[in-house]
Amino acid sequence: MADSKHLSQRPNLRAHRGRRRESRRKSSIFEEKTIDIVSPGHLVGATNHVFCMGRRFATAYQCLERSAITRHWKSVSGKRLTPRKKGSPPRRQGPSKEDLTMSLELCTDDLPPTDSLEALEKASKRIRKICTFLQSRGNVPSNLLKRNLHYIADVLDIVVTDDASTDSRKTKVQQDTKNDPSKDRFIDEDDELSEVEPDAVPMEVRDWLASTFTRSASVTKSGEKEKKTFRSIVQAVRAANLVDRLYRRMSTSAVTYPPTVMKLFKQLDDWSFDVFALNEATNGQALRYVTYEIMMRYDLLAKFKIGVGTLFNFLEALEVGYSKYQNPYHNLVHGADVTQTMHSILFQTGLVQWLTDVEIFAVVFSAAIHDFEHTGETNNFHVMSRTETALVYNDRAVQENHHISAAFRLMTDDNLNIVYNMSKDDYKDFRTLVIDMVLATDMSYHFAQVKQMKSLLSCPDNIDKAKALSLVLHTADISHPAKNWILHEHWTELLMEEFFRQGDKEQELGLPFSPLCDRKTTMVASSQIGFIDFIVQPSFEIMSDMLDKVVAPISPRGSLANQSNATISEKVEGEGSPQNGDQSEEPFEFKVDRVWDGHLTGNKVKWKELSTKDQAEKEAREKAAQKEKADSEAQTQNTPDDKAEDKKDRESSPKITANGTVSPGDAVKPSTSPENDEQASTKEEAVGKASPEHVEKRSTEGEKKGSIDSITVKSVTKRKESGV
Repeated sequence: MADSKHLSQRPNLRAHRGRRRESRRKSSIFEEKTIDIVSPGHLVGATNHVFCMGRRFATAYQCLERSAITRHWKSVSGKRLTPRKKGSPPRRQGPSKEDLTMSLELCTDDLPPTDSLEALEKASKRIRKICTFLQSRGNVPSNLLKRNLHYIADVLDIVVTDDASTDSRKTKVQQDTKNDPSKDRFIDEDDELSEVEPDAVPMEVRDWLASTFTRSASVTKSGEKEKKTFRSIVQAVRAANLVDRLYRRMSTSAVTYPPTVMKLFKQLDDWSFDVFALNEATNGQALRYVTYEIMMRYDLLAKFKIGVGTLFNFLEALEVGYSKYQNPYHNLVHGADVTQTMHSILFQTGLVQWLTDVEIFAVVFSAAIHDFEHTGETNNFHVMSRTETALVYNDRAVQENHHISAAFRLMTDDNLNIVYNMSKDDYKDFRTLVIDMVLATDMSYHFAQVKQMKSLLSCPDNIDKAKALSLVLHTADISHPAKNWILHEHWTELLMEEFFRQGDKEQELGLPFSPLCDRKTTMVASSQIGFIDFIVQPSFEIMSDMLDKVVAPISPRGSLANQSNATISEKVEGEGSPQNGDQSEEPFEFKVDRVWDGHLTGNKVKWKELSTKDQAEKEAREKAAQKEKADSEAQTQNTPDDKAEDKKDRESSPKITANGTVSPGDAVKPSTSPENDEQASTKEEAVGKASPEHVEKRSTEGEKKGSIDSITVKSVTKRKESGV
């Protein structure tokens, strides 16, 4: 009975438990609490159900994706897949997985508008994908490549357009084209592609980029459907680097250049860059603008993770140190000029291809700090005057040691530390190279440095990078005689004024004048001729020879020259010695473009003309000074004789007495004695040696005396006739 009663009561118990769970769930909903208790069996069942549903959804999604890819591939390829008939040969397999992936990643349907910043980022990524597919597969469907390149060209066209100065720039390009037809390849100076120089990119690539990624693409006739395409993977990689650089400049640059600065930066690669005009356009901030632009062009901020704010804090501190002593020559403009000159040498000659990223960073850094906190005096002045700096550095490379130490001391501040993210090994190499390069700017090491480089050139395979770069920085430091005449003359005036100020200090301290520091005796033209002949020109010659040896193996022109020389040598060995009348081909020798030679020669000719003129003026001044001195001495000697003669004339002149008679005195007595004749001749000689003023005075007195004598004779005659 008990068991049957228990069984009859079990449904009621289950119902009661169900009601209790329902009430608890409702109360938990109102109280916003989860108090449901789920058994492990329920959890296992729910998990299995979720897994099954997930597999079903994944399978369905893959089917949809496969069908979508197939439809897209058919639309791209233009092929129509028809069902296979019975007995027909087996159908070719559909597109591979790589083809489907490529078609999806290179699809142009979901790209953003071309005038947005996202479009520039997409263009950069898209062209890198094209490069990846070219490297992995070797080809890309022509229709996909054409669509993507058209999109990238439209994006670049919007980026590089500057309508404000288009007309003036086009006029200038036309004028330059008339003078130099080689410049016709540039469509517009406003295009960022004008930064691509012949040494960095082949001529074919430059022409292609200029015609594809400039505004000329927007004015092409609608009937022209043929477009130039990439011809090699190398060209695609270079174009990708260009797009990526433009994107970084637009997205991460914290500096907005004024229009005048942008116009000047178009010539930043030129040898005779006008740094004075840049300093005026930037309100006295030429160093920070030049250094920042060069570091951006070499992509040093991204490679060494340098913050823009940190870099500008450091450059501002550099400018403060350069302006500390208000030097006419060794100031921030000189630092900017040397930094730009180093960039021009690296870029124009192709030397940058020989260097690593750390070495490029060290070169730019060394040029920017090489005269930091310069006092405006020479090292010899510090040694002779026993300054604190000379005592700290033991009279050896006094200024140069201070430049390095003070610059690295700036970076102890975290807000100025631009090498914070550099690894220990890179920092060690960086600091060692900077110290070697800046110490080499000491002029006392000049002749030893030139001699050492000549010995290294005898075995070019063992040229040390530190010594080569030290020579380049030293040459750039004294390079203003190799610039155009306007810049060179201005730099010379500033340098001589700084020398003369040192001479004034030496005169106050009682020290002997240093060479070229005396305002009164220094001949500027002659000193510049000697400076060019013995210092500047030999430095440029040895640097040019060094660049020929270093750049030849890595330059395309140098490799072509080596191949041609090898071909000529093989030809001579195969044919034997040339017979009479045959001319053997001369081997082609690679040489860098020495743009500085013409300026050196022209400036030296002008200094020689000025030296000849100065020498003539100096001789004229010396003759005038000698004549003035002789006249003053003669006047000093003749002054006592003139006074004695005047007194004697007054005593010997005829006198009229009170009764009207005349006493002729000594003047009417004839002098017949030899002594009187000698005295007369002596007086005549004295009169002849006297000055013109004295002669005129004597003649006037003689005329007065003669008139007095004639008057007295006439008066006596009249009195005798009248009987008085």
